[in-house]
Amino acid sequence: MKFSLPIFFLTMVSLMNGCGDSNRDYGSELYTKHCANCHGIQGQGLQDLYPPLKGADYLIENQRDLSCLILYGIEGEIVVNGRSFNEKMPSIPHLSHVDLTNIINYISKNIEPSVNRVTLKTVKNRIYDCK
Repeated sequence: MKFSLPIFFLTMVSLMNGCGDSNRDYGSELYTKHCANCHGIQGQGLQDLYPPLKGADYLIENQRDLSCLILYGIEGEIVVNGRSFNEKMPSIPHLSHVDLTNIINYISKNIEPSVNRVTLKTVKNRIYDCK
């Protein structure tokens, strides 16, 4: 029996694409791992230490900078919904553009619907602009 390498290759690629959990929510996983400890599972914040994301005027007004804030962190006082916060938000420099896209879209879908969903291209452009 003769074996065709191109057919074998295409079969293997098809099988690999079918593997894995297609219902996996990477945004939720990333948010839980990197953001929820300070901002809360539901984006409620942590008292006077860390600001909320849910209903946060600062987040809504600065959503264009969200990719940069997550990637590079922020230091210094910010005012969210009339309350002052001054804890340093650490950078998370190992996050990929895909990770950032997933986190922002998770926030938009599950925490603060006033935050616009983003595309990977948008995140890449915004990261380029904030360097």
